[in-house]
Amino acid sequence: TSSELSKPGAAGIQRCGECERVTREAVSRPGCGMSHIRSAEEEDFSGIIEIARQVVEEPDAFLFDEHCTTEELEAFWLPDLTMHAETFVLEASGFAGIIGAYVLYPAAHGRGAHMAHGSYMVAKHARGRGFGRALCLHSVAVARQQGYTGILINMVVSTNSSARGMCAACGFQTLCSIPRAFQHPELGLVDAFSMFYDLQQKAPNKVQPADTKRLTDPKESSRPVDSAPAADVLALQVGNQAHFRPRLQTAGKLEVQPALPQGLALHPETGVITGTPVLAVEDTRYCIKATVAEVFLKVDAHEDSQCEDVSMSINEDFATRVDCVREIEDMLPEPCKTRAYGDWMIWMVHRAWLDDPSLTDLNFGNMHMPPPHIERRIAPKLMEAMARNTHLEKLTLSNSNLLKASGVQLANALRANSSLKTLNLESNWLDSNAVRELALAIKDNLSSKIECLRFSHQKQMGQFFGRPTEEAVGQMMASNDTIVKLGFECDDAHWRNEIDRALLRNNDSWRRRQAPPDGEALPTAEERSLGRIHLVHPPDASASEVLDSYGTLCDYLDHNKKLPTTSQLQNSTRNSGQQITYAKAAPMIKELRSWMLDHSLNKLVEVLDTFETPTCGILRQWSSCHDHWIVEVWVEDRRCTFRSSREPPTSVSDDWVNWLRGKAALILLDRRKLELVRSSRRQSVTAVGHMQSHTIGPPETRAGGSSRRQSVTAVGHMQSHTIGPPET
Repeated sequence: TSSELSKPGAAGIQRCGECERVTREAVSRPGCGMSHIRSAEEEDFSGIIEIARQVVEEPDAFLFDEHCTTEELEAFWLPDLTMHAETFVLEASGFAGIIGAYVLYPAAHGRGAHMAHGSYMVAKHARGRGFGRALCLHSVAVARQQGYTGILINMVVSTNSSARGMCAACGFQTLCSIPRAFQHPELGLVDAFSMFYDLQQKAPNKVQPADTKRLTDPKESSRPVDSAPAADVLALQVGNQAHFRPRLQTAGKLEVQPALPQGLALHPETGVITGTPVLAVEDTRYCIKATVAEVFLKVDAHEDSQCEDVSMSINEDFATRVDCVREIEDMLPEPCKTRAYGDWMIWMVHRAWLDDPSLTDLNFGNMHMPPPHIERRIAPKLMEAMARNTHLEKLTLSNSNLLKASGVQLANALRANSSLKTLNLESNWLDSNAVRELALAIKDNLSSKIECLRFSHQKQMGQFFGRPTEEAVGQMMASNDTIVKLGFECDDAHWRNEIDRALLRNNDSWRRRQAPPDGEALPTAEERSLGRIHLVHPPDASASEVLDSYGTLCDYLDHNKKLPTTSQLQNSTRNSGQQITYAKAAPMIKELRSWMLDHSLNKLVEVLDTFETPTCGILRQWSSCHDHWIVEVWVEDRRCTFRSSREPPTSVSDDWVNWLRGKAALILLDRRKLELVRSSRRQSVTAVGHMQSHTIGPPETRAGGSSRRQSVTAVGHMQSHTIGPPET
């Protein structure tokens, strides 16, 4: 056996220590006999296909049907170096040939090649002896050795309970359930499960299966065994002395179950098995158990003592007199809360029972109410009062010793209560049934006004209340439109989503109710996509504001009746002999569009959506932030909101252009007059220059002094006639 466990596989894979341990675990199972798992060789192929044929005949094993061919089975089960598929077979003493096999190959290619896929099968006559688990554990060790990070089993049929149990026992986890994924020949469409083994998870800190030893009497061994510290199987022969120390991971008082064979004994402190077996026994599993520690618990009656303290602090005479009061005007004065704790609670409960209009907030938080069987004038009476009270709006009973019986009584009262808005029942003794009854009561009460409801963190309960309670709370929230705060932890994903959606809906409705009333209620906006904007009415402002700052853009607007894009403006100015940069053109267009839209507020505009469907209405508001445009237009009583993720094209009407041309014509006339004046000045200065060049000569022509004076006089007269104010 030892030589078989250490022998490398036929495919040349050196078996690691983990594979040896797993194989030794496999042979240590009762009834398995001596088993060995190795890589498949060519002479094993016929045996593998024979077992595969047996498996195909079963209705819920694999996807193969009875019509599958031998080639299909060979392609699936036999090793394939091109696909990196490896096949391992299992042999066991007492069985002829191979009795099981598994194939391991990458679950995907490329970026998914780090995941392995495993398929396992055992012959019919060898089942029920743990061979499937041996194959599964061996594949885990091989996959870890080869660097895989996990093993995936795509489909385990839900009706194949033995396969599901085997995978779960080996550490596979169920990822999901696939509805109606398998065509069962007898049951029709049934569900299937996808299972996964995470090879990177840390091994749990517990006693390994290898710590369970097996004693047997193999006939072929005659050598006395003195010690077997490294083996998982201890083989003894009758009459041979044994001294064996199991590998234990804990210390304490030890005992073995069942009793060891006659002649062998277990030391209770060291765990050493010594002695000489007298009789031969069959393969048996022996469990060594250790008592690690003993725990002594003491439960204090702290709660009952508090109950007795409260009940003993009640003045029976005062309580009787309070109980006899039938009108709120005859109510006795309030007792001291700190010195007469029980009297104060009875006094407050009776006020709620009388439906005191001034009592709108009852707070017993962190105040210990006696149980109903000790004092019926506090908790039971309060639950009864809630059915008839019409003024109490806030009831706080957190950590107040509210028992589950009182919770059911409160649920019956909430079916009729229509004034309570806040109910806090946290940190009490309510069970899942009491919380479920509370939720159903609020659901059935159509006049309930509860806005804040809390009943989480109940004592002696886990974090969650169970699916029936979660379903009741989800149904309550689905039909309730007032609860905006809910203290409840839900484990089921469906009902948690339903509760979250209902809370969002109720909070949105509550915010709308809390908003200050407007003189005119806004109707619901119709959401549409924004295509382009057409300005109909011209602005009331002067056109000079635009022409003085955006003259180039106004020229384009005059000729094309729309605002240009940056590239269109650059091309237009380039054709006219000018040059404008993008850094100057882009902000200029943005500023002019903002000016035009601001001066079109409360005026008629036409907005077209992306399908060129026009909408004529009054422009109420517009906004632009990071190229996200919102334009709101009112069409009679309808409010339409247009949205776009880019700047919308903007065009103008003929009236808009005429408004721009009217002021532009005056400005153009002034510009032409100024140009005429400037040109006349340039001509005068040119004439003077020519005159001086002909009359003023060099110094040698001194004889012509009088003629020079006459020329200068002529020039002076010419300047006085040509250089004058602009009116000339």
